[in-house]
Amino acid sequence: MNGIEKIKAKSKDEQLEMAKNPSTSEEDLIMLAKVGNHRVRKILANRDGVSTATMLSFIQNSYLKLVISERKNLPPEIIFKLTEEDNWVIREKIASHPELPKEVILDLANDESDYVRESLLASHKFSEDFLMEVVKNDKRLIRKTFASSEPLPEAVARELVKDDYWGTKVALAKNSTAPVDVLAELTKDRQAVVRKALCQAPKLPKDILKTLGNDENEGVIEELFKREDFTEQDLDIFLESTNWRARAQVVKNSNVTEKQLLVLSGDGEKRVKIQMAKMPKLPDEVVLKLVFGETQGNNIRKLVLKKELSTNVLIQLAKEGDSYVKKMISKRGDLPEEAIKILSEDEDEKIKANLKAS
Repeated sequence: MNGIEKIKAKSKDEQLEMAKNPSTSEEDLIMLAKVGNHRVRKILANRDGVSTATMLSFIQNSYLKLVISERKNLPPEIIFKLTEEDNWVIREKIASHPELPKEVILDLANDESDYVRESLLASHKFSEDFLMEVVKNDKRLIRKTFASSEPLPEAVARELVKDDYWGTKVALAKNSTAPVDVLAELTKDRQAVVRKALCQAPKLPKDILKTLGNDENEGVIEELFKREDFTEQDLDIFLESTNWRARAQVVKNSNVTEKQLLVLSGDGEKRVKIQMAKMPKLPDEVVLKLVFGETQGNNIRKLVLKKELSTNVLIQLAKEGDSYVKKMISKRGDLPEEAIKILSEDEDEKIKANLKAS
């Protein structure tokens, strides 16, 4: 009976004891790795003191390979070998290893898996000298990966912002340690995808908010207003945006104030006021300003006058509204008595007919 047959003939408990025994020869350990169950293989995978050659033999087994990839005391030969694995889970675990050769770091930074690259960045801090070398790397995915490294030295960021690959600048825009002057430079980028990424940067100074609010690209404005951290002061900046879409987005923001809505209700761009008129509820003063301030066309007034309106607003509309306004509200079934009295005295027979019908 040869060696491997002898090991096979042992009970599971005997194989387990053999795997734990420090005096078991490495030749027997290699054979045991081929026939043992998962409990035995787990012991082998975590066993200290085995040679690199034995470990290379171990990682021919998929289970052993996975467990070994989690170890932090791996020799360089094993690291290199596991970096070449097709299974991204193993490469992700290697990326978190504390001692990685430079060649492996660059290989992992160029990995097709986001998870592997994220593991690398989460587990390591890179020197400014190393990152300055990376800036010149001819592989754009490597440059993009390290643009997300935090903390990112300012000198490195100022080099990366010149990169001709949009992905690098998108990563830079999202980096919470990128300096303000670099963020300002990104607002000038000709590619909207870069400016959209900047809209979700962790922190944006007010002058950059102002620049983004003036962006001519609709997608940039939409991305900017996905943020949920705008203060009243931030929204004040957008009240003066040259792009009307930014002003229209202020209307929908949950932090918008009545004062700001009043300003926007007099906006020179009709589409801003239409956006406001579509809102489910508006303050009384804003309603009145939208109704009385509209002199051309009735689209905005029609939208506003169909809303739920307060008693005070309805009375004021009955008193001061023009013929169109009075005809619209005279159809309502929720008019207060005072408004009905005022409208019933109007000379327009259509208004009186509407009152009777309602």
